[in-house]
Amino acid sequence: MIDVYAVSIMLRRLFCLILVGLLAACAAPPHPVGPVALAPRVGLRLPDPALLGEAVEVVQLVTASHGGDAFIFEGRLSVTPAGLMLVTTDGMGRRAMTIRWANGSLEVDSASWLPAGLPPPANMLADIMLMYWPVEVLRAHVDGASVEADGTSRSLRRDGAVMVEISRESDPWNGTVSLHNRAWDYRIQVASSRLPS
Repeated sequence: MIDVYAVSIMLRRLFCLILVGLLAACAAPPHPVGPVALAPRVGLRLPDPALLGEAVEVVQLVTASHGGDAFIFEGRLSVTPAGLMLVTTDGMGRRAMTIRWANGSLEVDSASWLPAGLPPPANMLADIMLMYWPVEVLRAHVDGASVEADGTSRSLRRDGAVMVEISRESDPWNGTVSLHNRAWDYRIQVASSRLPS
């Protein structure tokens, strides 16, 4: 006679092992990151999350466009002195990507259904940092370009040419920030709402 209960437990364990294996296949182990290219001969050494100078928890609606393509996704960004975590979801609420940046290492979990051709996670972090980290921190971490700021705008310039320009509301964590990378012709607009602590 077959013990239905024992078979049920074995099947559940097998299912859990398969599920863990599939999830592990999508997760990249933490690895150090070198300078992230922002434009030709312009790079950003990703600053430590603590250099933001505050703890932040926000929900964001992100619109990214390049050529004739536009992508819209939602994100939840959490920054503490211990690390940064960004979780993105698509319009149907499916988790697309989780990015963790701490102690100089990047860890990424990506959904298998994500389309090819998305920017690397390190580039996504670099754009976030250009939009939100203090200008003094960016000046210390950007190589190959000058970081300029005037009120609610900032830019990266090389040999007098604007490589990247950013416009922000006075409180970027409760408002909109726009980034235009002229060197690689893409735009990002982020509408953020700070979550109560």
